[in-house]
Amino acid sequence: MAAATSQDPGMVPYLALGIFAGVRPEELMRLGWEDITTHGVSINGHKAKTRQRRLITISENLKGWLSLGGDLPPKSRRRRLEALRQASGVPWGHDIMRHSFASYHLAYHGSPDRTAHELGHRDTQMLYRHYRQLVTREAAKAFWAIRP
Repeated sequence: MAAATSQDPGMVPYLALGIFAGVRPEELMRLGWEDITTHGVSINGHKAKTRQRRLITISENLKGWLSLGGDLPPKSRRRRLEALRQASGVPWGHDIMRHSFASYHLAYHGSPDRTAHELGHRDTQMLYRHYRQLVTREAAKAFWAIRP
């Protein structure tokens, strides 16, 4: 987030929604500012991977990141994201933003059902099979304290 803030502020909402709301990259490219309200991030059926509507809670730190504004959806996303990856030096695996969100959300809230719901899953099977990494409560507190 530091690299985006300093080098490409327009990418901040894309990254913040991926990291702190767990929105899938393909869904992020279908979102606009009109989909974000004080009630949450609304992903309508035609924008969702699963074609099921969901409303994602906006955490306090996500509110801060979104208040910075930026491009939603961002143009030239792949090129810009690659430049930020290189600038940050952070290892970037497949779907890392969503996986991080799921792991830290589960560790912080301690509710597999709540985390699965935020991710748009019917139950917790997918969460445990693909997303959950071992994260301590202390690390989760630090993650949710990341603010602009």
